[in-house]
Amino acid sequence: MTITQNETDENALLPGAEIVVGIRSLLVWAIVAATMLAVFLQGGMSSCSGGVTGSGSFLDAEGRPTDIAPMCGSVTVSAHPLVYVAIGVIVLFSLTRILGRADTVERALGILHNARMGIVVLTLVTFVVGHWAIATLHVEDWNNYSLFAPVPFASFDISTRPMGATG
Repeated sequence: MTITQNETDENALLPGAEIVVGIRSLLVWAIVAATMLAVFLQGGMSSCSGGVTGSGSFLDAEGRPTDIAPMCGSVTVSAHPLVYVAIGVIVLFSLTRILGRADTVERALGILHNARMGIVVLTLVTFVVGHWAIATLHVEDWNNYSLFAPVPFASFDISTRPMGATG
């Protein structure tokens, strides 16, 4: 059987199809990375720096009786919004580089590969730093505390209230 030029052209891929497949792969990686960060990089803790005696009076953080209600607080940790912005910037920057510098399909695919690896590295570093921030989160006294906030990887949402207050 002889293959004619028309049969070969009909079965050929669209010019640049490899690049479109690479761009689709980059977008899928970016969406999966952002989704994993939103779902799996979460944590929190809550506590009160004191307590209540059997008679209903308050105790401070050292266990001494006090007339002032001890402070209670809660902290939640999540991925910082700048991480999501960085993922978007990586995608846009790589597409801009392809338009400006890729003179071959191989070079364009190399740029897309590097962008995917950049997203993977950013995601892994964010997971490690975020989980470290969650693991080292300890507050003894909600009247006076300081937390290590690893910006731009993780962000804290902190709320405090006197013991017994609802909210």
